[in-house]
Amino acid sequence: MTREEITAVFERMADIMQIIGDDDPNRIRLYRNIAITLSNELPDELNPPFNKYDLPKMKGVGTSTIDKIAELVDTGTCQSYEELKASIPSGVLDLLDISGVGPSTASKLYHELGIESLEILQEALDTQKLRGVKGMGKKTEENIRQGLEALLRHRQIRLMGYVLPVVQSIVDDLNSLAKNISIIGDLRRKTEVIREAGIIMSDADAMQVRDAMMKHKLVNSVSEIWSDDEVSAQLVGDVKLHIIIRDDEHFGESLLFLTGSKSHIDGLNERAKQIGKNPIGSLSHVAMTETEIYQSLQMPFIVPELREGSGEIGSAISGDLPKLIELGDIKGDLHVHSTWSDGHESIEMMAESAKQLGYEYITISDHSISSKIADGLDVEQILNKMIEVREVNEKVQGIEILMGSEVDILKEGSLDYPDSILEKLDVVVASVHSGFHMKESEMTKRIIKAVENHFVHIVGHPTGRLLGRRDPYAVNMDAIIDAAAENRKSLEINAYPDRLDLKDVHVRKAKEKGVMITINTDAHSIPDMQHMKYGIYIARRGWLIKEEVLNTLSLSELMNWLKKT
Repeated sequence: MTREEITAVFERMADIMQIIGDDDPNRIRLYRNIAITLSNELPDELNPPFNKYDLPKMKGVGTSTIDKIAELVDTGTCQSYEELKASIPSGVLDLLDISGVGPSTASKLYHELGIESLEILQEALDTQKLRGVKGMGKKTEENIRQGLEALLRHRQIRLMGYVLPVVQSIVDDLNSLAKNISIIGDLRRKTEVIREAGIIMSDADAMQVRDAMMKHKLVNSVSEIWSDDEVSAQLVGDVKLHIIIRDDEHFGESLLFLTGSKSHIDGLNERAKQIGKNPIGSLSHVAMTETEIYQSLQMPFIVPELREGSGEIGSAISGDLPKLIELGDIKGDLHVHSTWSDGHESIEMMAESAKQLGYEYITISDHSISSKIADGLDVEQILNKMIEVREVNEKVQGIEILMGSEVDILKEGSLDYPDSILEKLDVVVASVHSGFHMKESEMTKRIIKAVENHFVHIVGHPTGRLLGRRDPYAVNMDAIIDAAAENRKSLEINAYPDRLDLKDVHVRKAKEKGVMITINTDAHSIPDMQHMKYGIYIARRGWLIKEEVLNTLSLSELMNWLKKT
């Protein structure tokens, strides 16, 4: 069982306690703290039979918790969890998947209105029943309506950042069964969300593949319907996977065709028609690799991230394809959190981890005072944090720790700290964390005012979206990009898999306007720092080269840039 699955059980137990109205709030808090501890300190995976000696010593994790972990690892569930789930209708927990609906709101909906499913909630919204509950006015009702609509719209999609490692692990494990093997489709092109995953294999035996999948730890089920050239499975996370088997002489063409996109393949076939070549998908490009097929069309290889039918074929023909940024180009992370706010590790531990990644610098950008839920720092705390940053900088050699803050952009566009504090910071990341339901004109004006602030360097996760859970707030991104260009500010690609914000289309627009992009992880723990690669994928889909990304600069170059904003 994975660390994430075990942690999720303890988080959900706390949610249920809060929904049913547990008499002991300390018990709820205990389970939430346990979940945080487990998310940071458990091994990545625990396999049956459970051995308590596989666990590190963890503060606040006693015998009772270890017994529950043992049950989870050995049986896939635990009695305490099942008893709690049985105490409320299963549909009540679905309410928690709606953006803006936490356990307290779900409890009100359930106890006061009898809402125990998304369908009943929809009926209550249609008849305006929510606004009759104390504390739930017309505005709250509309916010929940929008959140429900977004949830229902996004339920069939899965996030690239969570699916990719699972499918890559399966590819690695199936490698010995095929002459060639690769991920295909949207996942190979690194689109931010996918509906299903695909793998292509050559010269493989379908029965052997099916048997291997049935035994795989990341596979929940394998379809009984299969053939000599296809095996389908359901993976952990409720992800559909199709495995396509081809003979090796057609592997290259099949890989190209099944990777897509349709617009890209259509463009290649138009090119093939122009120069008298066979179309892609006709299985006529025998024993040719992808690179050789592109060469036969008189163009260089086009990386999967660019295959969207957005001008890449014309650029390839004219020799203007960019040399895209790579993960190894990154010199530091300018947006991470520590235990000073809602992070799980100390400044020193985050710095040491960044040093191991080969970074020259890291910015500890804890939340500002208005982010109450994230334990934002008041003025006195941020001044004390500056002292610790200086002390840790002297202690940890080989990397520079920059003093930063993720400062809230307040509703009228002012920032959460006075200029007297902002001017003391090396890096200011300005972000919206509240008031998501403003009109587009108001939100745009709000962010532009922050962009115009002399002390702001970077706009964090500029559209505020949470993939599959919360739509972007209404904002004119063209106007934000223009303002960033005019004021020489950077826009962030937040590499956290749930955000990937900016999205690729906006990244390319920013590139065209000369706006410097920053790729940050928004890490709240050491494992989160590994998310940088997902931000790189989005940058590549936005056609970015190394020189267009702020945190590819050396430390001295970065400090010069920061001083000139």
